[in-house]
Amino acid sequence: MMNKKAWITGLMFVFPAVIIFSIFVYYPFILSIYYSFTEWDSIRPPKFVGWDNYAFLFEDSKIKQAAKNTLLLTVFGILVQNSLALLLAILLNRTFRTRSFLRIAFYMPVVVSLVVTSVVWGNILQFDGVINSLLNVIGLESLTKDWLGNISTVFPSIILLSQWQALGYCAVIYLAGLQAIPGEIYEASTIDGASGFKQFRYITLPLLMPSVTIVVFMTIVGGLKFFDIPYVLTNGGPGTASYTITLAIYNAAFRGNTYGYAMAAGITLMVFIMLVTFVQLKFTRKREVEL
Repeated sequence: MMNKKAWITGLMFVFPAVIIFSIFVYYPFILSIYYSFTEWDSIRPPKFVGWDNYAFLFEDSKIKQAAKNTLLLTVFGILVQNSLALLLAILLNRTFRTRSFLRIAFYMPVVVSLVVTSVVWGNILQFDGVINSLLNVIGLESLTKDWLGNISTVFPSIILLSQWQALGYCAVIYLAGLQAIPGEIYEASTIDGASGFKQFRYITLPLLMPSVTIVVFMTIVGGLKFFDIPYVLTNGGPGTASYTITLAIYNAAFRGNTYGYAMAAGITLMVFIMLVTFVQLKFTRKREVEL
């Protein structure tokens, strides 16, 4: 009787949350799956079109350019951002006078709103901004460009800005992982003659794999749903040079009024993220080492 009473009491506490979650999450999600098979502009009744929306995804030039940019950003984040974050964490894990200040300084971009960051960097990167003014002062006028208005420089600029903004967050996770490694292991390895790169390869990296799993997972998810910075700075322009998948979905829904197509693109992106992160988690978790 006590177990039954406890079960009923627990159900009473959980039930309101389940109802609210179902109304605002599950029901809209199931409804969006239905709408992804329709032609719908949110005004007229939806018209069922089968797999046409999904088929058009592979023909849409904007989606293709957006997918190319998004994958480039994600791969760059995995290879470059994570490597720099790990190096930064190793340096900040050492003992020196300004360590606390530098830890705060490198983490500050994470605290600042992405919209504020985008506006500030937009002023820096514009044609009469700080970078071009500095190049003019030091006599490198030939290198001045409209960094956000040039097809060849706009997306590399956005990539570097996104890495600058996320670097500190990844470094903090790696730093926490480094500080969890007992110093006695390094002392024992030093006695056995291991030092420098050998300690990093056989001690630091294996014991840091749980942090690597988290950071790579967040980098993949964050890169594939990257939206804020290109939306504020360029809205995907010039042309589609800085388009991302989420920005393409947003424009298809709220500017093109093709909600059915936008939902098909969103569901496809969700499935792709699930598959990629599943493979990544399986790959990295196999290499994790417990103390």
